[in-house]
This record gives sequence, C-alpha cells and structure tokens, in this order.
Amino acid sequence: MDIMTGHPELSLVILALIDSTSIGTLVIPLWLLLRGRREAIVKVLVYLGVIAVFYWVVGVLLRSGLLLVDPGIFEHRFSRVAGLAVGALMIIWALSYRTDAQKEASARKKAKAPAGGPAQGLEPASESAPLPRRLRGRVGAALDTRTGLIALALFAGLLELPTMLPYLAAVGVMQGTGWSAGLQLAALAGYCLVMIVPALLLVAARALAGARIELWMQKLGDKAGAYAQETLGWVVGIGGFLLIRASLSGQDLHSLFG
Repeated sequence: MDIMTGHPELSLVILALIDSTSIGTLVIPLWLLLRGRREAIVKVLVYLGVIAVFYWVVGVLLRSGLLLVDPGIFEHRFSRVAGLAVGALMIIWALSYRTDAQKEASARKKAKAPAGGPAQGLEPASESAPLPRRLRGRVGAALDTRTGLIALALFAGLLELPTMLPYLAAVGVMQGTGWSAGLQLAALAGYCLVMIVPALLLVAARALAGARIELWMQKLGDKAGAYAQETLGWVVGIGGFLLIRASLSGQDLHSLFG
C-alpha cells in the first residue's frame, strides 16, 4: 500500500491509534478509572506504563524474529499447507467469536433493562464491562495492589498477543524503511506512547472532572468494549485472510503488509 511505503511515519501513527482502541489499552484503563475514581489515577498510570513497556519488548522480539525468519518461507510446500490451515482456523475462530460476542452483548442489554423497567444506578465495572471472562475477575481486584495492576497489564497483553495485527504491520513497515536499528527501536517506543495517548486523555479528564463524567465514562466504556470485541474478530479474520493469501501466492513474508 502506498501509504505504508511512502509515508511510514503516518502509517505508524495510524496503526498505533488502531491499537489504542483494544481491550488492554483502552477498555481496561477506563473501567479501572471507574472502579477507583481519583485515587485510582496513579495506579492506572502504572498499568499503562507496564502495558506500553510490554508492547515495546514484544516489538523488539518481533523485529528480531522477522530478521531471523526466511522471507521466502512460503515458497516451501509444507509452510504453505501449514499457513493455509492456520489461516483457515483463524477465520473460523473469528466468525465464531463475533457470533458469541453478539449473543453476549444482547444478553447484557436484556440484563440492564429488565421487564420491570430500566436498571437503576451504575453496575460494578468488572461485572458490566464487555471483557473476556478471564479478565473480569482480575479487573475488580487489580486496584488493591500494585502487583495486581502489573499482573493485570501483563495478562491483558498476553491475551492480545495473537491479535496484534496492527502492531505486526507496524513492525513490517519499519523493517521496510531501511531505518537504523536504533531509530527503529525509538520508533517502537514512540508507537507505544501514541498507543496509550487516548487512555492518558481519559485519565486527565477523570482527574479534572471527577465524578461529573462518571456516567459518560460508563457509557463510553460500554461502547469501547463492544467496539474492541467487534474489532478483535475482524483483526483475527483479516490476519487469517492475509496468511492464506501469502500461502497461496508464495508471498515474501517481510512484504506481507507492504
């Protein structure tokens, strides 16, 4: 794509902003802010710092891995068959995930608006948040200790590893620029900073407005969570499609996102 090759800096900013809307980088910080109010702000900043560093380390490993992988890997028959199989499984998973997410969203709407009338008050964040089940229990307890926050950030990052398509694309963009290793590592750090900017803006808003924006943040959390779940399905599905395309055409792995 022209924007990827002709304007790599702009491409990286766009990809970072896409990554900023994930469950780990936006939805969880939002719900943590709702759980703890003003006293949670410093702890949420710790969470964002940990997940940004986690992404940077993953980016360094991805960069190193891409340098070691044979670019012509899909020229081999076994690799093509394996790529086709993995790509098909990714698409099947994405379709089933989106179906489950839609059913879960419908169930949440019914729970919030029972037959007797609209739900009263605000639900606890970890209970009403559209989060993966493995994360819901951890969100509620994460604010109790700094260790809990760090564990939550690392756990969220690990869960998102299989769906880091924008980040993988960003690493591919940097690989194709011809930038020095030091400049690429700095660009990765800048990417991770841009990725948490929307969450940092929410932290600032919470610090300035306090409880006055609580209802707005709760609604934003619902919409952001639903969007993140919807995007997750699309990201995995697109990743599966790209993998199948590369396997069928014998495409150079390093130019997969080019």
